[in-house]
Amino acid sequence: MSGEAESQGEPRQNLWEFRVGVRVDLDEGLLSIGMDEVNGLINRGGKVVSLEGGGAVLRKLNKDDTSEDPAMTLSGCDMKVVIDMSEFGSTPASKEHDRLYEEGLELINPYMHIVGRDHQSADTEGARDDLARGKDFLRQALKIDPGNGASWWIIGKAEQVLENTEAACDAFRKAYQLLKDNPDAPREYMFECLKLGRTKQAIAAARHAKKLKPEDMGLVANLGLALMIGGELEEAAEVIEVALAGAPDDPISQKLKQRIADIRAGIKPQPQKLGDLNA
Repeated sequence: MSGEAESQGEPRQNLWEFRVGVRVDLDEGLLSIGMDEVNGLINRGGKVVSLEGGGAVLRKLNKDDTSEDPAMTLSGCDMKVVIDMSEFGSTPASKEHDRLYEEGLELINPYMHIVGRDHQSADTEGARDDLARGKDFLRQALKIDPGNGASWWIIGKAEQVLENTEAACDAFRKAYQLLKDNPDAPREYMFECLKLGRTKQAIAAARHAKKLKPEDMGLVANLGLALMIGGELEEAAEVIEVALAGAPDDPISQKLKQRIADIRAGIKPQPQKLGDLNA
């Protein structure tokens, strides 16, 4: 038996260990854990040297239960895969993956909306062609390495530019599942979920991003935003106070504080998705 596990490579000289299996997530449903990462490593030269039995993955039935013997429920199963990485990156397939990834990134990068950076307009036929070709290159790269979360993140940014919200949300969801230690992935996924009114998933992603980088008051404010749209007004107000304590001059947090107060007072309606804030 084990507690809730994540698929995460662990180096041991040239050997890497991965947990592979399936898990039922309360917010995302049934997920495969580690399979895309392992398949990608194999395709790029990694060699499986051993498989070791795992077991059941358990989680608390009530996540707020702090007792010494909390009630548990089965949420999945896993096993350990050990991969020899000595020849990783040396295969023709791996080199082709890198070429496809770089070409895709080069085509999409000028149009991506990144805070603090200028971007080119996507409102031309040439720009749309660049974005389509870039996405195609990255999808070809993902056929070789389906565990490359960065490819999914860049595809998400391309769909975001094109205002294909559903496709952007799906791409960022896949990036989030693969890039668990990078707050950029859950942050982008959160915003696309809020555009679609998927507040439960947005709140979970925002909590994860904040946990990864609690000193980032922008991520704290994002959690407050998700909680507000999700109707969790009391917690939203508490979270925004934390954001303002860390960054008292931040105009976004100031506006969120006022909006939460207006919703609680009945002055403004309860938003159901991000676009409602402009009403």
